[in-house]
Amino acid sequence: MSGFSDRLREERKRLSLTQADMAAAGGVKPNAQVHYESGDRAPSADYLQRLLGAGIDVPFLFTGYRSAGNLSGPAPAPAPAGSPDSIRIPLFSATGSMGPGNELLTEDVILGDVPVSRTWLQTNLPRSRPEALQLVHAYGDSMAGTLNSGDFALVDTDQRVPDVDGVYVLQANGQLFIKRVTRKMDGSHEVSSDNPKVRTVDVLNGSQQVDICGRVVYGWNGRRF
Repeated sequence: MSGFSDRLREERKRLSLTQADMAAAGGVKPNAQVHYESGDRAPSADYLQRLLGAGIDVPFLFTGYRSAGNLSGPAPAPAPAGSPDSIRIPLFSATGSMGPGNELLTEDVILGDVPVSRTWLQTNLPRSRPEALQLVHAYGDSMAGTLNSGDFALVDTDQRVPDVDGVYVLQANGQLFIKRVTRKMDGSHEVSSDNPKVRTVDVLNGSQQVDICGRVVYGWNGRRF
């Protein structure tokens, strides 16, 4: 979560706020703000919504790209070539866990949107319907090397059946997880992490209540999956 926490601290300093000021704006105690900025804890949806209402550039915290009306930052990549080429992909408050035991956000709260070039999507993700794409923040270490904590996952929500091996957003027990799903010869599915240091493997045989929310088709770290 280092990217998010670093940008949270950067945004606070940009606005000349103390940690106590930022905590008050988000409706939390100052020690919670300290944990958010150190990356030890993921903030709640209520906290992010309060920041949004206080004028904090919340989409920037997730993406690293400044929203319209805020101080200029790095230009979105790829930048749409005018309005006809632009599609705005919603940024959700939901956080996909890439590690066990994290407190997760599973509310479908839209924090903002990110403009993306339709031409770029057609070139790089020709099998994905642009209107089905969503952006989700990834948190944890189990997928390190594929998605790192603080990276941004572009999710194709049309792909709710894991008939293609890949990285998926899964919902189980009221939590969201980002894991690799591989189909086995007996028809079951293996759910695993990519980081060998925190290797986890589970087998889904149909008896577990697991919902597929979509397949991760692009990481906002510049690597296509």
